Amino acid sequence: MSSIVAFAALAAVLVVIPGPAVMLVLKSALARGRREAVLTALGVLVADLVWALASVAGLTALLVSSQVAFDAVRYLGAGYLCYLGVRLLATRRGLPATEAAPEEPDGTASLPSTRPGRSALRALREGLLSDLSNPKTVIVFTSVIPQFLGSAAGPADVLVLGVLFSVIGFLSLLSYGMIFGAAASILRDARVTRAILRGGGAILAAFGIGLAVERPAT
Repeated sequence: MSSIVAFAALAAVLVVIPGPAVMLVLKSALARGRREAVLTALGVLVADLVWALASVAGLTALLVSSQVAFDAVRYLGAGYLCYLGVRLLATRRGLPATEAAPEEPDGTASLPSTRPGRSALRALREGLLSDLSNPKTVIVFTSVIPQFLGSAAGPADVLVLGVLFSVIGFLSLLSYGMIFGAAASILRDARVTRAILRGGGAILAAFGIGLAVERPAT
């Protein structure tokens, strides 16, 4: 029990630090609202659970043991973050270019024209793909979690810690989503929203570039 509490404390510290997932939640909240922010967080949760199951099956250890496979995931993740960042840098009228809504004469953004179902799917997909292609998440399951497992630990113990990490991460992103969503409901100036989204795009692109040039210890 003490190891679970210790791991939960460490996981809370790890997930509360703003990273690509937080920036995606910010983007979803400002561009589409609180609902899409929650769906982005849900996409990250699903990806974390996939990694947890892969860890139990030994697939994450196999991935890390292959430098070629690990680098492939790393470059895919870097490319996806850069792609999302560039899209946000191309923001106009407070929304990414492919999601932009008409702007009212007073400079405020009108309601988005994208169909709700399509917008929700996009938000979920972005969270899912960004985390599935994030090698740093893999490192958590292959290097961090094993440190909290005893010599007699079995697959169920690995799964418990993996699910715990996933849920703590989801709750953290959910909190960010609620905060960003509340801010979005107050923020009506499209120019300010555009500036924030472009700033988020620059940060996402920087995360992508950093991921591409960095070689995490495996």
